[in-house]
Amino acid sequence: RLDNVNTYLEFGRCCEIQKSEFVTLLMQLKALGQSVAGYAATSKSTTVLNYCNIDPSLITYISDSTKEKIGTFTPGSNIPVVSHEEMRLNPPDYLVLFAWNHENEILAKELGVLDSNVKWIRFVPNVEIVE
Repeated sequence: RLDNVNTYLEFGRCCEIQKSEFVTLLMQLKALGQSVAGYAATSKSTTVLNYCNIDPSLITYISDSTKEKIGTFTPGSNIPVVSHEEMRLNPPDYLVLFAWNHENEILAKELGVLDSNVKWIRFVPNVEIVE
C-alpha cells in the first residue's frame, strides 16, 4: 500500500505518538531526579534526537565505542559523546538503546552495567523500560 497516501498519513501519526511517549518518559524520569544517558551515537540516534527535540537537559551524554566520536557532540542536539568505559565508571539510572537493531548483542555485552541496576529504555518498536 505504498501507493496510498493514507499509508503515509498513518505512519506520520504513529511517529508523532512515539515521539510524545518517548519525550514524556524522559521528562518524567528527569522530574524524578533520575539520570538518563544514551548508548550508541548512531545516525539513527541523530535523526531521533533532532525529530524529538531532545538535548542534554533530557539525555546527559551518549556512550559509544568509536574513537572518532568520543569527545564530540551529536549533530543538532549537542549531546556529548563519551566512551563506554567512562559510562561504566559512573553508570546512569537509565540508558536509551539507540542501536536497537543490536539489542541482544549490546545487552549481552553490558551485563556488568545491567548488574549495576541500570534500566534500559527501548523506543522501537514501542517506548518501554527494559529491566
